[in-house]
Amino acid sequence: MRVIVTAAAVLVAVVQAAHTSTSILVGAKASATGAPLTAHSLDCPDCDFRLVKVPAVQYTESTSSDLTRNVFLTSSQYPRHVGNDRGPAYSVDNLKQPGEFFNWTDSPAIAQIPQIRETYAYLDGVVGIVNELQLSFGHSSCGAKLAARPVSQGGNAAFDIAELTRVALERTATARDAIALMGKLAETYGFYGSSWGGDDIYSGEALTVADETEGWIFHILPDDSGASAVWAAQRVPDTDVAVVANQFVIHQVNVTDSDWYMASSNVHDVASRNGLWDETADTFDFAVVYGHLPESTVGSTRRMWRVFSLANPTLELSPVADPYAITYPFSVPVEAEVTLAAMDLIRFQRDHYENTEFDLTVGVAAGPYGSPDRFAVDSETALNGRFETPIGGSTYSYVVTLDPTSAFNSLLWFAPHAPSASTYIPVFVKATVVPAVIGTGSLREFDITSAYWLNSLLSNYVGRWFEHVYPVVAEARALAEYTADTAQTSVQVAVQEVKDKVGDAAAIDVLTKTTESFANDAQAATMNLLSDVITRFHDGFLVSGFENEVLEVQPMSYPEWYLDSVGYYPEAADATTEVSTDDTEEPTTTIPAAIAKVVGPIVTAGSTAAKATSTNMTTGTSSDCPDISSTKNNTWGAVVIIGFAAMLVATTALGYIFGKRQALTRTRGYAYIQ
Repeated sequence: MRVIVTAAAVLVAVVQAAHTSTSILVGAKASATGAPLTAHSLDCPDCDFRLVKVPAVQYTESTSSDLTRNVFLTSSQYPRHVGNDRGPAYSVDNLKQPGEFFNWTDSPAIAQIPQIRETYAYLDGVVGIVNELQLSFGHSSCGAKLAARPVSQGGNAAFDIAELTRVALERTATARDAIALMGKLAETYGFYGSSWGGDDIYSGEALTVADETEGWIFHILPDDSGASAVWAAQRVPDTDVAVVANQFVIHQVNVTDSDWYMASSNVHDVASRNGLWDETADTFDFAVVYGHLPESTVGSTRRMWRVFSLANPTLELSPVADPYAITYPFSVPVEAEVTLAAMDLIRFQRDHYENTEFDLTVGVAAGPYGSPDRFAVDSETALNGRFETPIGGSTYSYVVTLDPTSAFNSLLWFAPHAPSASTYIPVFVKATVVPAVIGTGSLREFDITSAYWLNSLLSNYVGRWFEHVYPVVAEARALAEYTADTAQTSVQVAVQEVKDKVGDAAAIDVLTKTTESFANDAQAATMNLLSDVITRFHDGFLVSGFENEVLEVQPMSYPEWYLDSVGYYPEAADATTEVSTDDTEEPTTTIPAAIAKVVGPIVTAGSTAAKATSTNMTTGTSSDCPDISSTKNNTWGAVVIIGFAAMLVATTALGYIFGKRQALTRTRGYAYIQ
């Protein structure tokens, strides 16, 4: 099935703008561990946030030679997979209260491929993350000009990016082998994107692919038949950092240089026969030829710029790029004499463009307390508007640290929910079981025992009074992560000793229990932190002096610019009051009965009372104006003065009534006349 995505997909771009993901890859020499680092953040409002351990499988010799592996239709919502083929975590018996929400059954297969005798264990999320032999992935959906449907939805494609990563983690140990396998499977069985309804601009996908020595960027999209794929990969220099932010970043593809490039054999032919590239052109730019862009690409290029500038602050890189980011390099070297560690990439993922002109913590949109949170806007309201897109997401984020000396030391720093308020938990890749606090739960039910929901509660609370609460959260979070990070050396020494004296199984058991301890400690620390911030910051007050006889309670107050903008100051309110001079319509005045009882009937233009009292009020010439020297007009003036005095009495009475109303105890949910 061939689909050329056109400008009609712009609306889809707006609707899906909130589904962002950012992946970062650090080369081996730029990494503090001596092995590549992979970081990924996912912002998906309906995704299954569980981290799952898929065990290794060894099939017996008696198993028939025609053993097959099922391929499943992509699913990101809970439960992303149901069945016994990926370990107990995905079993229907292990679902949270099975049948309470929906009577799930095993996920149906849409295709089958030959199975191998032995598969590797790996950690799984919305896509595969890292396996026991230190092959790791980061992921980011990208726009593409060609789209296809899966075989179960009227198409001819069997694989999406999630299934490709899982097969690669099951079967390969190096980045090159993983890329070659994923490319071959996609070409043979067909590839489809993350969604396929309508003009789907996100029919392309990108991965960061790393092992303990090399890091690569991999791009893939359907071909024009809908039954195969087009793909390319480029190696990231060992000294560099690369980033993918929902947009293809591979430009030049030199298929003759196998040290740095890999690609499908049809990469040029598909482009040529679909009019996407002229064979007589001097260059072939993969991102330009195959990439499909939304109306605005700033959300992607701005994240690229920010990652590059954080990785190397000495760069003179403009924050404004062309739509295809041709002016940006594929990767950038880190700052001289500097290497990046996991904590650095965690810092990147928590960034809100602070201290730049795009700082999300300042400005009207940040509100009175500087919140960096920007929520999704519906398609009808969004039009061509946009907020800056931060690097971090709200589903989960992680950093994979690989170890060139031992796979027992490979580690996944995992944070459910938004990075800014969540504590990253170290999970050893070799651990046999994922701790329950990060391995269970769903969006269908709030559960305080789930790290995702606890972090969500804290994050939403922080967002309300960010300026006051965030420093407290950041300090506590940093302490927890520092404690876990500094403990790694002693853990590695202890595990190696157990491995040497007792064996691999015993060492893995230590890693599993240590991971459980780290996760439970982080959960307890977050629970204590939530209790602390609610106690100290609530209802618009700052509470302190808990050890004193008398508590100190101060209002959080508002900045003057905010008070001025909402009309808090009387002069500001008066200055912004608009008086209509349009007399073509007669306004209808409605007042509360309590006020009408005090001030009497309201006279409006056109009413009988108005006409009876406006005999001498005209808009004619000066001869129509009253003569103040005449006795008749003196009488008229006296009437005006008496009327003005009566108005003063009435307003005084109103002031008394309003004052009494203001003195009432205010209850949330009710409006009072100001």
